[in-house]
Amino acid sequence: MKIKPIRGTHDLFGKEIKKFNKVVSEVKDNARKFGFNELITPIFESSELFKKPLGEQSDVVLKEMYTFKDRNEDEITLRPEYTTPMIRAAISNGLLNNLPAKFFGTGQMFRRERPQKGRYRQFNQINFENFGSDDFFADIEIINLANKILKNILPHRKITLHLNTLGSRENLKNYKNTLTKYFNDHKNLLSADSINKINSNPLRILDSKNIEDKKIIEKCPKLIELISKSDLNSYEEIKNCLVGLNISIYEDPNLVRGLDYYCHTVFEFKTDEIGTQDTLIGGGRYDGLIKTLGGKNIPGVGWAGGIERIMLLMKDIVSNEQNIHLAIQDPTYKKHALEIYDFLVKNNFAVYWNYKYNLKKSLSLASEEKAQYIIIVGEKEKTNNNFSLKNLISGEQKIVDLNNILDHIK
Repeated sequence: MKIKPIRGTHDLFGKEIKKFNKVVSEVKDNARKFGFNELITPIFESSELFKKPLGEQSDVVLKEMYTFKDRNEDEITLRPEYTTPMIRAAISNGLLNNLPAKFFGTGQMFRRERPQKGRYRQFNQINFENFGSDDFFADIEIINLANKILKNILPHRKITLHLNTLGSRENLKNYKNTLTKYFNDHKNLLSADSINKINSNPLRILDSKNIEDKKIIEKCPKLIELISKSDLNSYEEIKNCLVGLNISIYEDPNLVRGLDYYCHTVFEFKTDEIGTQDTLIGGGRYDGLIKTLGGKNIPGVGWAGGIERIMLLMKDIVSNEQNIHLAIQDPTYKKHALEIYDFLVKNNFAVYWNYKYNLKKSLSLASEEKAQYIIIVGEKEKTNNNFSLKNLISGEQKIVDLNNILDHIK
């Protein structure tokens, strides 16, 4: 019986694992520079952690969560996102006593969506969260951090920052009521999917890709018209500061994000190079969420990014690691070969042997793997207690021993 991977999952190996590790390395390096501490949470939590914060009527809760009961009849959910588990961990472990508390993490998330390019049911995500500051500098900082990570990983790709403000939660509540009335007045022109969202989640209609929906959306009331002057002034300051950091902005009045906990600043880094799944990083401010989950009444801002989507835009990574092959011509020379093998590993070189006592095959494999050197261990080398070192780029071959081999390997 041939067992295949579950639909919507994938294995990482070869070129892809190199890309994955590059992303994680870049994330950790920037986290250090910006003062964020790593936080790892379990991949499953109590289902209640997600239901109310994400929105009882959101697509994530209604359609996408992997939820099950364990043997004690407790309802468990595989984490569909990372913000609420991070908040839960910060509350559970008393990490909110010294503010701001800044955390990041990378890990696996689970959503039962239709698999397509850049979208998996089990996927890897980056999260950065800043708990405890309502200063708009925190918004700027976390957007700047996202921009630097993407620029460093994808220096030649066109990526655009989409930005919007939702205003306060009260503004947002009033706007939802206004949208509900507007869409109900035009429901005969909307798609069936959008009609189902009118009374439960009208903001999600603004994300519709349906052509007929878009015509109605273009004429709908704008949230900006309900936002207070002070909130608009803060939004202007954020925009000015981002421009000052040479970050180009596309103001997107229909950008609302997919989860119920957002307010004020929302943003997405988008590309037009990977099809419909065009958001690489998205996030915003979620003041009030920490209190909802049983913590202090403190603000928060953060973002999440899909590692697999970022990897779609990455070039193959050529390793600069020194790759040295061994060619052992007879089993009786293994002990002598082990000396050079152990010596090179201790000096941080990557060494490979194919377990075949055939010089021709070893040379062929070393060439295929683009190794720079091959070390030959034959009868003459065993007798004279030395080794033959061949440079596979220049073709030059020398006799070396443990005392001088490092002088010949660049």
